[in-house]
Amino acid sequence: KMSRYLVVVLLALCSISCDATYVTIRNDVPRYDTQGNIVDCHSGNIVKHDGIFFLYGEHYGRSTGFNETHWPRLHVYSSTDLVNWEHHGEMLLNAPGGTYFTPYVVFNKKTNEFVVWWNYYPHGCCQGNFGVAKSTDGIHFTIVGLNVTGYYPTVDSNGLFVDTDGTAYVVYSSIKEGHKVSIEKLTPDYYTSTHENYGFLPDTYVEGSTLFKRGDWYYVLYGKCCCFCRAGSGVIVHRSKSLKGPWLSDGDDKNCKVKASACPVPQINVHAQGIGLSVFKGSDGEDIFLWSGERWLSAPHNNPECPDECRATTGKCKEPKDYIKGHGFMYWIPLAFDKADNVTKFAPFVDKFTLDL
Repeated sequence: KMSRYLVVVLLALCSISCDATYVTIRNDVPRYDTQGNIVDCHSGNIVKHDGIFFLYGEHYGRSTGFNETHWPRLHVYSSTDLVNWEHHGEMLLNAPGGTYFTPYVVFNKKTNEFVVWWNYYPHGCCQGNFGVAKSTDGIHFTIVGLNVTGYYPTVDSNGLFVDTDGTAYVVYSSIKEGHKVSIEKLTPDYYTSTHENYGFLPDTYVEGSTLFKRGDWYYVLYGKCCCFCRAGSGVIVHRSKSLKGPWLSDGDDKNCKVKASACPVPQINVHAQGIGLSVFKGSDGEDIFLWSGERWLSAPHNNPECPDECRATTGKCKEPKDYIKGHGFMYWIPLAFDKADNVTKFAPFVDKFTLDL
């Protein structure tokens, strides 16, 4: 009887845990692809589809990515475990010259397509609107448009969100409107905006906006403009029961050592600029909200006297010949929430953590 009881217990435990895959994510060492090269894929997001994780982002190489008309480009990697990455190269087919920033990809279940939106500046940073492309395999994308407009002009950093009913939205800041953030509804194919805009959130001079839903709450995250800055930015959070607002804030920047509505630069906790957020399910069926921050000027051989890369690469920001911007570190951390559904404060720099996939 005892042995039979143990078998039942083990089977019950196995039903809970045998399908789990535990992976360790490292923030303290570079990520490498299957060819042994450092993963150069920044300021984008991860989409999980049919058991495969697709990582989309900006590919810099040695470029500065600022006021250049051909860099960065958009690349894609894939993985089954978020650790071992295969590099598939440039994701856009026949992409013209221009600057490509902050790609964000979602999957449209109605059309069975991956759709990407990014900031497209044909003549260098930072005058332009959205670029949009589509794909059936998540790797090779065909351009739909390079001047897709939002309700507000001259876009900067965007995120996409698909609600439970399949309706998609874009969240972005408008440079001409003082870098304020707003949300607007997309068409059913996700190719264009309906220009149904829900007005500005309260902060100015912010970027890196992301939008997601957890339970009954919608959340918008962003930080003060950083522009490739070494110090990074805070994480300002607003939440609402409706995408049309009103939006609530607890007045406590989540990437700050002190309580502040917007973190003073000297008090920033983790020196990373939040530009991406990825949502996928763990083995327990619960959503994982993986925040991604860029640690600008963290690549080996960086010039320690340079505060940011939004300037000429001369004087104190002259780049050493061995410096490769694309080798900069990305900081990944899953968001945590308290019992009142607030995003909790970031811990000090986390070298590594484990996910149950």
